[in-house]
Amino acid sequence: MRGEGYLIIVDPDARSPVERSTFMCCHCNKIIIVKPGSGTERGWCHNCGTAHCGGPKCWECVPFEAKLEEWEGRRRLWQSFRPAP
Repeated sequence: MRGEGYLIIVDPDARSPVERSTFMCCHCNKIIIVKPGSGTERGWCHNCGTAHCGGPKCWECVPFEAKLEEWEGRRRLWQSFRPAP
């Protein structure tokens, strides 16, 4: 899976560090800490072939790169309306 990672939280007051797996949502690029048995609903995008965070907007497949291209296109459109200096 793309965007997998590993997190170690070291707390001076705890007996041992907390270790967790992480992954990056394929649609919003949010870093998710995997907590087995937490009951949190996550999803799998069959179009992208990777896991997503389960957020309301992430159930529809719109990859993050496509969102970036759309944002850049909007910026170019607005800049085209500006008068030339």
